Amino acid sequence: MTVMETIVRDLQGMPLRKLVEVARYVHRMSATDREEREKVLKETYGSLSEDDGKCFEDALKSAREVEVHG
Repeated sequence: MTVMETIVRDLQGMPLRKLVEVARYVHRMSATDREEREKVLKETYGSLSEDDGKCFEDALKSAREVEVHG
C-alpha cells in the first residue's frame, strides 16, 4: 500500500470536523512549501548555467515522484 493509499484510508474513517482540520493543515503546508520554493528561486535565479538548471529541474522532478509514490 502506498503512502497516499494509507492516508486516504485513514481519512475515510474520520468525521467531517476532523476532515476540515486536515484540509486546513494540508493547505497551510502547501502554501508554506510554495512560498519557500519561490523564495529560494528568487535568491538563486541566474546562478546555474542552462544545462545545470535543466539537470537540477530533472532531479527535482524525480525527487517529487519518489515522494508521491513512496
